[in-house]
Amino acid sequence: MDQWVVLAQIALAAALGASIGLERELNAQPAGLRTHMLVSLGAGLFTLSGAYLPGDDPTRIAAQVVTGIGFLGGGAILREGANIRGLTTAASLWVTAAIGTAVGLRWWFPAIATTALALIVLSLVKYVEREALPRRRLLEITLTLEPDARLDRVEQEVMEALPRSRVTRVSYSLTGQALVMTSQPQNGTSLSVVGERLRGLAGVHGVEISR
Repeated sequence: MDQWVVLAQIALAAALGASIGLERELNAQPAGLRTHMLVSLGAGLFTLSGAYLPGDDPTRIAAQVVTGIGFLGGGAILREGANIRGLTTAASLWVTAAIGTAVGLRWWFPAIATTALALIVLSLVKYVEREALPRRRLLEITLTLEPDARLDRVEQEVMEALPRSRVTRVSYSLTGQALVMTSQPQNGTSLSVVGERLRGLAGVHGVEISR
C-alpha cells in the first residue's frame, strides 16, 4: 500500500471530521473540534488496518467502529430537567465515524458528499426547526403559591395562560405551596413573557423558570 496514499486518506478523514467538529464547537457542544477529528481519524485508521488482516477484508474491523462509537455518543447525551441535550452531537459523532470509515475504504465522493450534507443539516435545518416548527424544548416552571391558594384553580389558570403545560409535582409546607410543571410555549415566546403571564395569576407568590 502506497504510504502517501495512506497519509492522504487519514489526513482527509481528519479534515472532514474537523469540518463537522467545528460546527459543534461553535455551538458550544460537549463534543467539538478535536473529538470529531479523532473519531473520523480513528475510524479511517481502523478501516485501513483491517486491510492487512488475513482475508483482506477491511470491513471486519470497521464493523466494530459502529459498536464502539455508541459508547462515545452515549456520553454526549445529557438530561437537564425535562429536556434531553446532546442527541444531535451524538448523531454527528456517529456520522463522523461513518465518514472516516468511507475514507478508509477510499470512497472519496460519498465521504465528501456526506460531510457536506451533514453540515447542511447541522447549520441550516436548525433554523427551519426554529422558525417553521413548534418549539419542542420544554420549560421547567416552579410556582410558589400563597398558603390559602387553591391549587386546582391556579392549575386551571395556568393551563389557560400556557395551554401546553403539565403539572409534574405538588409540594406543601408550613410557609406555602408549590406547583412544578413543564410547558412548551409558542415559538418565539421569551422567558420574561412567560414569567409575566404567570406572575399575574391570583395566588401566585413567586415564579422560577428554567430551560
